[in-house]
Amino acid sequence: MVNKVGVAVVGVGFVGGAAHVPSFKKIEGSQLVALCAATEKRVKPLAEKYGVEYFLDYDKLLEDPRVQAVVLAVPTPLHFELAMKAIKKGKHVQCEMPVAATIYQVKKLEKAADEAGVILMPTLQFRFAPIYVKTKEMIASGIVGKPIAIHFREFIPAASIAEQWPAGSWAWDIERSGGYPDFTLSVWSIDMVRWMFESEIDNVEWMANYPKFEKYGGILGYNTMGLIKLSNGIVGSLHYSASVTPSASTSRLEVYGDNTNVLHAIWNDKIVLYGSSQEPQEWNLQVKGTRVWGHRQIDEHFIECILHNRKPEVTVEDAIKAQEIAQKIPKGTK
Repeated sequence: MVNKVGVAVVGVGFVGGAAHVPSFKKIEGSQLVALCAATEKRVKPLAEKYGVEYFLDYDKLLEDPRVQAVVLAVPTPLHFELAMKAIKKGKHVQCEMPVAATIYQVKKLEKAADEAGVILMPTLQFRFAPIYVKTKEMIASGIVGKPIAIHFREFIPAASIAEQWPAGSWAWDIERSGGYPDFTLSVWSIDMVRWMFESEIDNVEWMANYPKFEKYGGILGYNTMGLIKLSNGIVGSLHYSASVTPSASTSRLEVYGDNTNVLHAIWNDKIVLYGSSQEPQEWNLQVKGTRVWGHRQIDEHFIECILHNRKPEVTVEDAIKAQEIAQKIPKGTK
C-alpha cells in the first residue's frame, strides 16, 4: 500500500483553485504535485503560492510518474476526453459533475475505469456538506417522525451566472454541455435528495421558462421547477432559478414530517426546527473554508479509497441516476 497519493488538479477556476487545491495540500495521505490549466494567467500564481509545478499541456502532465490521480475541475465539454485519457494512463480520476455531457459517455468512462482497475469518482460533495450531514442525522433521530414531503430551492443571482458563464460560453451550448446551467447545477441536489432519504426518485415532471436578460449580456435566467415522487412515498418539489438579485440568493431544504414538525436546512450554516415549542429551535453550524460544502471531505474520501483500495461511497451509478433526472429538464429556446 502506498503512503501518499500524488494528485494533480486540472482546472483552477472557482472550484478547482479555491476548493480542491487547498484541500489536497492539507489532506493526510495526499501529495499535491501539480496543477494544470490551458493558460498561465491563473495557474502560475496559484502554483507559486502552493509551491507545486504547473502544466499547460495535459498530455505531458499524464506522463509524469508522480501523478497517480487527477481531479478534473474543467468545463463539462472537456470531462469525457480528459477523464478517458487519464484512465487509459492508469490514473485515478475524481471528476466534477456532470461527469460527461451524456449518459452514454458516462457509461463509457465507467467501463474504461473498471477495465483499467482505477477509481472514477464523481464529485457529489453535497453528501459530505455539514449542513446536509447534520440534517440527515436529525431526520434519522425521528425529529420529524417519518418524512412525507420536501421542498428544495436554489436561487443564484443572474449577475453571478452571467459572470461565470457569459452568453455564448459552453454552458449555453446544449450539445456540448448536456443542457443549460439549470441542468448543470441541479445534479448535486438531486443526488443529495436520493442520499438524504435513501430512496430513488421514481417520477419527475419538470416545467421551466428561460427569460433573456439583455442587461446581463443576453443570458437566459432560468426558472426551473420539478415535481417529484420518491419510491418510499415522499413527494416534493425542486426549484432552481437564476432570475434573482444577489439579496435573494439562497438554498433551502424543507422537510415535512408525519408528526407535523418541519425542518429547514438554510444555506450552509443554519438548521431550523418548527416543532411543538412556540418558538422555532435553531442550530448554527460553525464550519469554514473548503469544508463548508463538503469539498475537503470528499477529497479526503477520494484519497482514502485509493490508499486502502476501497470502492467510493459515491459512485458513477449515483452520477448516472442524478443525471437521468436532470436530463429530463426541458431545453429552452434562445
